[in-house]
Amino acid sequence: MENGFETAHPETFQSVARSKSLSTRLLISVVVWLICAIVFTGYTLLLSWELENGGMAINNAGSLRKRTFQIALLYNQAPDSFELQNEQREFEAVLDGLSTFGQGKQLLPNNHTVSQQVTYLKQQWQQVILPWYAQLRVEGQTVNLNNRQPLDAFANDLNTLVKMIENDNTVSIQLLRLFQKLLLAMTVVTAVTGIYLLFRLVIHPLDTLRGGIQRLSDGDLNSRVVIHTQDEFGVVSKGFNQMAGRLQDLYNNLERKVSQKTQALAQKNQETSDLYEMTAFLHQSQTADEMNRGFIERMLKLTGASAGSIRLLDATRRKLDYVAHEGLPPSMINSTTCTSLDACYCGEVAKQSILNTQPEAQHIDLIPLKFECSCLGFVDLLVFPIHFRTQKLGVLALYFNSASTVDNNQKRLIHALCDQVGVAIENQRLIARDRQFAVSEERNLIAQGLHDSIAQSLSFLNLQVQMLEAAMQKEAWLEAKENLSFIKNGVQESYDDVRELLLNFRTRLSKQDFTEAVQTLLNRFEQQVSVQAHLTLIGDGSPLSPQQQLQVVFILQEALSNVRKHAQAQHVHVTIDNQDDFLMTIVDDGQGFDAEKIKTKRTQHVGTAIMQERAHLIHAQVTLESKIGQGTRVKLILPKIERVLS
Repeated sequence: MENGFETAHPETFQSVARSKSLSTRLLISVVVWLICAIVFTGYTLLLSWELENGGMAINNAGSLRKRTFQIALLYNQAPDSFELQNEQREFEAVLDGLSTFGQGKQLLPNNHTVSQQVTYLKQQWQQVILPWYAQLRVEGQTVNLNNRQPLDAFANDLNTLVKMIENDNTVSIQLLRLFQKLLLAMTVVTAVTGIYLLFRLVIHPLDTLRGGIQRLSDGDLNSRVVIHTQDEFGVVSKGFNQMAGRLQDLYNNLERKVSQKTQALAQKNQETSDLYEMTAFLHQSQTADEMNRGFIERMLKLTGASAGSIRLLDATRRKLDYVAHEGLPPSMINSTTCTSLDACYCGEVAKQSILNTQPEAQHIDLIPLKFECSCLGFVDLLVFPIHFRTQKLGVLALYFNSASTVDNNQKRLIHALCDQVGVAIENQRLIARDRQFAVSEERNLIAQGLHDSIAQSLSFLNLQVQMLEAAMQKEAWLEAKENLSFIKNGVQESYDDVRELLLNFRTRLSKQDFTEAVQTLLNRFEQQVSVQAHLTLIGDGSPLSPQQQLQVVFILQEALSNVRKHAQAQHVHVTIDNQDDFLMTIVDDGQGFDAEKIKTKRTQHVGTAIMQERAHLIHAQVTLESKIGQGTRVKLILPKIERVLS
């Protein structure tokens, strides 16, 4: 019995013996009938073909009599005419064709009498008729009633040939009728036999089963079917009887089984509810300490344990470090015994994890043992491993002041919950690492921006101060005045760079204000450097993700900063084409530069490197096109596939 219901025995539906199978019997009957039908139909076709050949032979032999007198008529008209010679050749061809009649028959013996008669006629034609015509030609006579005796004898021989062929065809016709009668008889016998077998092998068993099903549907649970055969219907009948027996058993024990199933269903629902509630809690936005403490509190409520703890594994130190606990005294938390892999039973589960085995929950009776936890009054201990995929993270320990009542179903649920808390712990670690990486990456970009702007400006100011000091020592006041002007301009440029960097660092975006942020950036650029900036928006593609929007704006800021510092441009045109691919183009009419030279010295141009690195963060591409005196074009391409993935 499984899940409260009995299962069918395998032998009930075992395969039927091949020789007793209904399908085998039907197949043999069909094959036999098909073979007989093919044989009789084939014989009928062969006889039809032989009759067809006989009819053609009769027509040809009959035409020879006509041709005999036709040749005599043509001879009387013109003994040496071409038409007479052509008629004689056709006569001989027809006579030669008759020589093969009756040979190669499939159903009847070959008729040698017809062949002998044809041979005789050919001899008469060559030895009697043709010499007779030659003698008439020499004597200058025509064919008439007084001299045509050879011709009449030859015509009588032709009549004899026709009768022979007709007699041969008569035998074939009689045999054809015999096969047709046999085929008709086979059809009648097959129909009668098929009806009988259909009733005996199919209709009668089905009717018997139908009667049993009807009695069962009327409430007669004692209904059974008598098994007469060992074929498929016999197997189905046996299965029906077993089904009726189980239905009777189910009906007699229905209340008990419904109660069992209801209890099992309620337990499953409770487990599902607990699992869902715990999963929802673990994946809330919270700190690791809040998550671990909340998990232990729920475990204590679920199992009725008196105390609990989560300890994470440090395989290098061979330690189990407490990350959360509830109900444990300070002496146990501070004890080195409870944190060592080799000094307590909780470490056994962790050591099995280190050995890459699959540890089960350990249920330990603490009464006879003298360990820290048993000395504090705990009686039972349950230890569960915490995993993340194949990575071993630590253990969950539940302490009981009395004997534990946790059953196997609850243990399976706790195992599943420990897997969930393992995922949550690993997610917390990944989030922390991602934050550290993002901060480090952004600091690197900030450092590059400071180097490209403030550091270079300060280096330039330092050089100008040294030159000013040298000029003052030489009392070269004009040169000193020029150096002071450079220093003033450098300080102003440094101030502008710092102000621009501060504004850039404060940039925050969402999917709703991306266009507004770009326009605000261009307006601020116009106010700072008095360069006209134009924005063109094309396409209605899906919005970029917040990370993609932020990096696009940073790349635009860096491109405009390069225009301000180096281009000496009058106009800047920004085009954003948001379709399948996202394309942003920044074009200025400034002095331009040698693009090939920039490629060979990229390490000296931090602004270009910053744009490339920010594009790499969102899997985009940045290209620069420029010629001296013809302005610069910066193009950012974000492919469709990368937009879908993000």
